[in-house]
This record gives sequence, structure tokens and C-alpha cells, in this order.
Amino acid sequence: MEKLTIQDASRRLNISQRDVREYIRNGELKAERDPDSEHGRWLVIMPDDTWQDKFKTYLDELDATITRWWWASQNKSGSVHYLESTGIENVEPEYLCGQRAENLWSSVGHTANDRCLECLMRATEQGLPLFEEEVSGI
Repeated sequence: MEKLTIQDASRRLNISQRDVREYIRNGELKAERDPDSEHGRWLVIMPDDTWQDKFKTYLDELDATITRWWWASQNKSGSVHYLESTGIENVEPEYLCGQRAENLWSSVGHTANDRCLECLMRATEQGLPLFEEEVSGI
């Protein structure tokens, strides 16, 4: 059982120290007083590797519901491309085929024939979800 200071736990869990303290107060993280500390600092009992904070869980759940297929241009011409991750860290979309874009444009209503063949092949090879139920005729 690994025990870390709030500051170190914050870094390891990739959340703020404030959030670590809140999770401790709510009982979602375990902590105990450091017996060797003069000032009684808290040590976080680190959870297993599957633990993640509520916001990250929310983002993962949201990401799982978002289509992976997007137009690469505002005029919605050419092909729709597969974007593997739509996380908040994506500043400039990069599609599986390697194409980059300035932004994401909705592909609602696209057909299977609109899809970039290279993106489709790479997604299939990697076993990525294709969301076939979104496209009629597939």
C-alpha cells in the first residue's frame, strides 16, 4: 500500500490538491495522518491504477457517445474523417489518415460513401468503434 503526500498524490492522479482534499473528505480517497510529521500532514493511501476522478470519468463517458466521424472543412466537402480521441487536449484535430484540420464540423447525415477510406481501414485494423448504427445502409 503506497502512501503519498497530498501534493505528490495530486501529481500522480493528475488532479488538483484541492480535489484530492475533497475526495478525502467525501471518502472517495483514503488518507491518514503521517505519524512522523511534526505538523500532522496527511498521507493519501493511493488507490489502484483503475481509479480516476469524476470529471475524467465524465469526459470518458461523454467521449464514448460522440461520433468519431467529422468533416475536415467547414463547407463539408471531401470525406468525413475518423478522429480517435475527442478529448479536451485536442487543439487541432488530427485524423487517423494523418490529415489535420482547423476545427471539427458535424458529419450528421453523412453516408458510408462519404467516409475516408484510409481512416476506415485504420479504424477497422485497430478495432476502433465505427458507430455503424449512425449511418443508414451499413
